[in-house]
Amino acid sequence: MKRAPWIALGTGLATFALAAPAPARTIHLSPSGSDSASGGLDAPLRTLGAAWRRVPAGRTAGWKLVLAPGDYRDGAPNYWERKAGPVTIEGPGGRARPVLPEMNVFRVDRLTVRGLRLEGGGDVFHCERCRRLLLDDVVLRGDGAQETIKINQSSDVTVRGSDVAGAGDNAFDAVAVQGLKLEGNHFHDAGDWCAYAKGGSTKVVVRGNLFSECGTGGFTAGQGTGLQFMTWPFVHYEASSVLVEDNSVRDTEGAAFGVNGAANVLLRNNVATRVGSRSHVLEVVYGGRSCDGRPGDARRSRCASYLRRGGWGTAAVDDGDNFVRVPNFNVLIYGNVILNPDGATSRWQVFQVAGGRSGPAGGVPRGLTADTGLRIAGNVIWDGGPDHPLGLGEESCGAGSSCSPTTVQAANEINTRRPEVEESADGRLRVTGWAAQRAVPTPPPPSAGARVAPEPRLWTRWP
Repeated sequence: MKRAPWIALGTGLATFALAAPAPARTIHLSPSGSDSASGGLDAPLRTLGAAWRRVPAGRTAGWKLVLAPGDYRDGAPNYWERKAGPVTIEGPGGRARPVLPEMNVFRVDRLTVRGLRLEGGGDVFHCERCRRLLLDDVVLRGDGAQETIKINQSSDVTVRGSDVAGAGDNAFDAVAVQGLKLEGNHFHDAGDWCAYAKGGSTKVVVRGNLFSECGTGGFTAGQGTGLQFMTWPFVHYEASSVLVEDNSVRDTEGAAFGVNGAANVLLRNNVATRVGSRSHVLEVVYGGRSCDGRPGDARRSRCASYLRRGGWGTAAVDDGDNFVRVPNFNVLIYGNVILNPDGATSRWQVFQVAGGRSGPAGGVPRGLTADTGLRIAGNVIWDGGPDHPLGLGEESCGAGSSCSPTTVQAANEINTRRPEVEESADGRLRVTGWAAQRAVPTPPPPSAGARVAPEPRLWTRWP
């Protein structure tokens, strides 16, 4: 019998022998293969279910499932569960992408999905309690899906270079994700938001994406969450430490960007056009916090536990009146260019900034509102000309505040000069002319002030 290799570790007190991880292994698949084959290049398996069963649950040196072009919807796992990884599932990308059904993933660490096409009527890709997840160069299409990508209670998640579309609600939905990067993707054709990160999501980088053809809006930092879905200790703001830069947004019925109950958010150097047709261009409003479930069940008990430990929210029955309003802190909107041409202006106004908080406090410190620390500078916005309402100074951003109408008009070009924006063949936007040459003020660093203190491990500088 062949013995497993061992590694000896000397501690000075004793020597322990640990089994070395199994070597990395590749399993090949083809629609013409056989599940009784070896999985080698010349003897591929046929189904993903058979390949997934061969991957051990414990941590290994790595497994790679390499798919030849074809359709793998038959025989795929219903649930991709409990693998320590690393595991890579990849195809050749391009027009030869293998086709998979929707993936429902639970407790899989170090998973990479690359060069594939996923289609489905439920959530096309759902990952719960995953760590070190990468979706790279993936096409995801929902056919009546609630969400195209949904990630919850996970960490170190990256979606890169992918095309994500076809949701009845949201193309991308992240809840309670610590460490999220969205880079170089196209999120589009969703009935609600193109994308948001909420539920205590933190350390979020949204860079170089295109958001288009969505209903409620483009990208939003925060939104509203049942407290029971959040993870300790991120049970205060809906989102924190969020950088949104160098993105393009076009043809959204709602706001291009929103901040709903978030701390330390920088919206910088983004470009948008034809946004806000049913509402406004940019929004900074409260997030929402509820607690779902019947009295006495585990979800409501979790809400009560978080509240006892200092979280924000409620454990009351959700009857429509018990939402706690989650404030913002230190939101910076710097150097963005937005062009709503003639015939495509926002319906109501440029900005929507919520006024003073009302309703149950839910543990939120007094004095925090939706516009606490809101600063708007160096932006160029054309939205119908000087007669179109700015939307500041009535219920929020009063005289003397950092977002008062006088301050904002002095620090930005809003409905004074029309910028020039070009749309490339792939739909991304580029600023040309005088607006591209303007000097943009440098945003201040993230705040570490006492009012942000409930949220741990905030950025101390912008990445």
